[in-house]
Amino acid sequence: MQSKYGFFNIEKIIQTFYYIQSHSNVNTKLELIKFLFFADRINIRKHFSFISLDYYVAMRYGPVASTSLDVLNKNDRLDVFPEGELKYLDYIVVLNNSEREIKNISNDLLSKNEMSSLDKSIELFSKMKLVEISHDYPEWKRYKEYFEYCNSSQPIVIDDFFNNPNVNDSPAIQKYFNSVDPLYEDIDYLNEAKDFYLDSIRNHVY
Repeated sequence: MQSKYGFFNIEKIIQTFYYIQSHSNVNTKLELIKFLFFADRINIRKHFSFISLDYYVAMRYGPVASTSLDVLNKNDRLDVFPEGELKYLDYIVVLNNSEREIKNISNDLLSKNEMSSLDKSIELFSKMKLVEISHDYPEWKRYKEYFEYCNSSQPIVIDDFFNNPNVNDSPAIQKYFNSVDPLYEDIDYLNEAKDFYLDSIRNHVY
């Protein structure tokens, strides 16, 4: 299924969630989605693609890979996918409203670079309040004032994945990382990475 930024694959995202769960021992939807966000942020800046191949929105509790959350919820909206993909939803066991168990599944759809980005996400952001830290990044910070009064999701601007946060206005980064963004990249490099990514999207024939 084509999303705004590529082709979403149910089997791959379940492999991704299993990889996160098996390497971090987390089982809540919130934790799985947040580790995915940070891994996608790392991967698009380093390797010019989302691991999730998903469309991102900002919600009250942070950036969210939209269709990936639908997968964790086994949402009826997924009925547009072919049966061959929908069968992989059986790998998700709903424990309760917030917790999920992902059954053992191979990681053959994940590249070494993608697994490295997932590892870094888990290494950097484990044992901290993931909602709090995700609110310091530009993808969500753009809508901070909006969420003080409203609750509906907002589309994340792709450029924000290539922007560094302002650490002077980032209390969680200050608290957890001594005012140093752990995902910081040189601005000139990020501009080149963004141009490369956008060119690849424009030139890709679906």
